[in-house]
Amino acid sequence: MASSSNCLLCLFLAVLATQAPLAIKAQSNASCPQPGLLIEKLVNLTTALNNINNSLLSISDLIEEQCPCVDNSSACFETRFSNFKTALDELIGDVSNVTSSAPSDCPDRTGAVFVATCDGTDVAVVDPNGVIQNGFNTETNVTGWAFYINNVGTYGFDYFRNDPFEVRCRPTPDGMEVLLGSASDDPLTTSAVGRGIFFDPDTGNDYVAITFDNATLNGIYCFNRTVFPVITLLFSYNGDIGGIRLDGGFVYIIDGGRILRRRLNGTDDWVEILFHSANVKSFDVLDNGQVVFTDTSGAVYIYLGQQTFRQLKRPTRDGSCGFSCAINPCDSLIYVANINDPHLEIYNATTFQLVGLLTYTMSNPSPCPSVAFDPTLWYEFVKMNQ
Repeated sequence: MASSSNCLLCLFLAVLATQAPLAIKAQSNASCPQPGLLIEKLVNLTTALNNINNSLLSISDLIEEQCPCVDNSSACFETRFSNFKTALDELIGDVSNVTSSAPSDCPDRTGAVFVATCDGTDVAVVDPNGVIQNGFNTETNVTGWAFYINNVGTYGFDYFRNDPFEVRCRPTPDGMEVLLGSASDDPLTTSAVGRGIFFDPDTGNDYVAITFDNATLNGIYCFNRTVFPVITLLFSYNGDIGGIRLDGGFVYIIDGGRILRRRLNGTDDWVEILFHSANVKSFDVLDNGQVVFTDTSGAVYIYLGQQTFRQLKRPTRDGSCGFSCAINPCDSLIYVANINDPHLEIYNATTFQLVGLLTYTMSNPSPCPSVAFDPTLWYEFVKMNQ
C-alpha cells in the first residue's frame, strides 16, 4: 500500500507541475503593462486552477479504486487528497469572487520616477500612480544623471556635480559610488562645468558635455567606467554646449535656442535639428523623433518637424517653470519638473494636453529638480518589440 501511495503521489505532483505554471506565467511586457492587466491575470489564474482541478478527477477515481482508506485516519492518503481537493474548490470559488469584484480601471504598474536636486543629496522616488516610495541618498549633489541597465539585472546610475566638477558611478542602487574623474584630472581644467551626461550601453562608458573658460576645450568627453580616471575627448564643439541625450545612435545637444545632433560613431558632423526663439533648458526625444523641450520662458513645446512647434504650456511671467523634462518610455507621457514645485506636470504627446499632476515629495521642493525614469522600463519595452 505504501509503494502504491508513493507512486500516486508522484503522479499527483506531476500534474501540478505541468499545470501550475499557467497561473504564474509572467507577461513578456510586464514592465510596460497594458490596460486591463489585473483582470487578465485573474482570469488566467482561474483558468489554470480549473485545469488543475479537472486533471485531479482521474487521480481521484484511481485512488478510490486502488488505494482507498481502510480506516478514518487523517494520515491516509485518500483523506489527505480529498482535503486538498476541497481546499482547491474553495480557492477557485474565492478567486472567482475576487475576479468579479476587481475594478476595471485599476491603475497598472508603470515603474518609478526619480527626482534629484542639485542643491541636496536626497533623491525622491514616486510611481506614476502617485505612491511616494522610499528614496535614497547620493554622496554629493546631483547636477545631471544617467540611468542604465547593469549586468546584475538591475539598474545603476552615474551623475556629475559642479563646483567642483566630478563624475561619479553608482553601479547598483545600494552600491558604493566610484569617482570616475574630476576637474583636476587630465585633460580637464579647474574651470570645467558639466552640462549633461548619458551612458552608452555599447561601450559601458559615460559621456559628459563640458564647457570651460577656454571655449576651445568645450565638447563631449568620455569617462571610462572600468579604468579611472581615464578621460578622453569624443567630440569638440565650438559653442556653448548644453544638455545632451543619446537616442537612436545619435547624440543630441543644446546650444542656446538650437538643438543639434550627430552620430555617436562620428561618421558625420553636427546638424541643426531645430531653432527656437528662446534658449532651451531641457529636452527629450520621442520614439517618432519629435523633440520635447522646455525653454527659459517657462514654456513647454513639442517640435513636430519642418519648423513646426506645438506649445504644451504657455510661458510664465518669471520663466521659473520647466527646469527638467523626461519621457516615460512605456506610454510616451511627458513629465516636467518645475522650479520650487513638489508636483510633476504630465503632458500627453499626442493630444498636447496637460493630463495630470504627480506629487513627488512632501518636503520642501528644490529650485533645480531633474527627473528620470527607471531604465528597466525601456529595457523591457525594447525586448518586447524586437
